[in-house]
Amino acid sequence: MAMLVGGKTNKLGDIIPVEQAHENIFGYVMMNDWSARDIQKWEYVPLGPFLGKSFATTISPWVVVPEALEEFKETIPTRAPLPYLSDPNPFVYNIPLEVYLRDL
Repeated sequence: MAMLVGGKTNKLGDIIPVEQAHENIFGYVMMNDWSARDIQKWEYVPLGPFLGKSFATTISPWVVVPEALEEFKETIPTRAPLPYLSDPNPFVYNIPLEVYLRDL
């Protein structure tokens, strides 16, 4: 899942605190970062993957607004991230997903 940023703006260089980040999310899309495994395997030695990891990225043709996902919100166990990443109300979206593939 990827976020589209929009809505409330800030001045260039101003920090957006984690607890206010949700105010800057316009919506969510499904995203797939495709990998070309054959290229990745070939180029991996000696320096690691390069273009095989940046083969292609696609997003869904629809945008889901945050309000539509409210019923899927769940709290997560607290953990100790770096101080600037700490959020007083951490959550995740628990969204059941089914995929059907058809033979062309």
